[in-house]
Amino acid sequence: MKYLSLLLLFLLSFTCSAQKITYGFSQPFETVQKHADLGFYKFSDNEYAEMYYRKGEDMIVQIFDPGFKSVKRQETVALPEKSNKFANEGFFSVKNDFFWFYSTWDKKSKTERLFALPFDKKSLKFNDKEIKLVETGKLDPFNKYSFYYSTDSNKLLVTYRVKPKERRDKLNKDIIGFNLFDDKLNKIYAAEIEMPYSEYDMNNLDYEIDSRGNIYMLASVRINNSLDGEVSQEKGAKDMYRYELIRVNQSNNTLQAIKISLNNKFIKSVILAEDLSHDIVITGYYSDKKNSGGANGAYIIRLEYENKAIKDIRTTYCEFPAEILKAYESERTKKKMEKKEDKGQDLEASNLGLDKIVFYEDGSVLLIGEEYYVVSHTYYNGRTSYTTYTYYYNDILVLKADKNGKTQWCNKIPKFQSGSGTADLSYHHHNYNDEDYFFYLDNIKNIDLPLTEAPAPHSAGAGGYLTCVKMDKYGKMTKSSIFDIRKEEIRVFPRSFESVNKNVIVDRIKSDKKESEIFRLEIK
Repeated sequence: MKYLSLLLLFLLSFTCSAQKITYGFSQPFETVQKHADLGFYKFSDNEYAEMYYRKGEDMIVQIFDPGFKSVKRQETVALPEKSNKFANEGFFSVKNDFFWFYSTWDKKSKTERLFALPFDKKSLKFNDKEIKLVETGKLDPFNKYSFYYSTDSNKLLVTYRVKPKERRDKLNKDIIGFNLFDDKLNKIYAAEIEMPYSEYDMNNLDYEIDSRGNIYMLASVRINNSLDGEVSQEKGAKDMYRYELIRVNQSNNTLQAIKISLNNKFIKSVILAEDLSHDIVITGYYSDKKNSGGANGAYIIRLEYENKAIKDIRTTYCEFPAEILKAYESERTKKKMEKKEDKGQDLEASNLGLDKIVFYEDGSVLLIGEEYYVVSHTYYNGRTSYTTYTYYYNDILVLKADKNGKTQWCNKIPKFQSGSGTADLSYHHHNYNDEDYFFYLDNIKNIDLPLTEAPAPHSAGAGGYLTCVKMDKYGKMTKSSIFDIRKEEIRVFPRSFESVNKNVIVDRIKSDKKESEIFRLEIK
């Protein structure tokens, strides 16, 4: 009963409260034309930059003042000769340095190369000497380079997929390139390793590099695969998968696999990450039923080390509280939930996808997920048929667990967003001073929403209020409306917000085709 009372206290505190959040707009500035926007970068405590790229031409750098009130400086940066033959792979910050990554293909020698060109953030120019990172044969054009940082940014991992030898997935085994660098882009390790299973039997889901320099890969492996043979005769086992955490043995270029088991629970989603203690964590949602479309809770798998070797694998489970799942639901939905409970069945969060993991200094972890699904509508006019799609971004579910994997609290942020487009749907999360902020567009009717009512809908492109929900470290929620976007005569897109500093969030708004301005949020 005490636990239930605390849960209700957290939910009931979800009322309008004055947030120390200010917003503003920069002076209008000329829109950079015919260039791709590469994003915002923090050059120093007093300078922020936005980078633009145009193939074969140049880069443009815009430097903003600390308050994003105006463009202090704009420079055109020359690219290397023959840059029209380069493929842009991105502009990256590695520790405290900046680099432009680009790739080339030599048709005559059939050689693919990846380079990094150092960028001087003071002079706003590229150094003359490029750094060759990778040299290999033909790569898969749809799965070329991917980049991963360690938590402390002291390590960079570059992966790629060699072009398959065989067209048939059952005959082909992927060859993955692993390239590890320090923060100055000195090469620590490089190898191309053939995967143990065929492409048909194996899906590489995620990669991670820890601060010790260990390289990990997360994969789903078909139960009845070509390597293990027919290991299960269970109905439907042909299309069932298990998960494996694979570690690269850098001493002999082999792979060491750990099979992931959830003790009769079924994985619905999975994310691989490094926590602040530099240990690997695997987490996601699980269901008690094999073919369920919902999730009963979250699992957290921690790998514990001793002398650089894995000492233990510890798995904990955090079930979603029924009171949280039933909050802010319609009467019809609640009746269905109560019927399930009467039958002794656990409640589920439907269509929940895990978006983000946040680690804290005390070892606790925050899991953030959002309800998302798409509904198709097919119409027939007697001659032809056409299909439209409606996208739904609904409740956000936030669960915090302590360093031992025990639930500290779980909250639901109620929202009901939909539309034929998705530009202004979903949310942006920002962590500041151990408190978590969620920004999204909402119907103003939801500002004081009671526990017993479902949220009023917000439609994409139909105005709305920019809304903020703050959660403190104890799970207490406060909610406020920042402004009516129609009164400001702008459109904001929370999913494109960028957290550029510990308490500053920005987005670029095109006033028209010729002018832009910076929208800025500051948490005080």
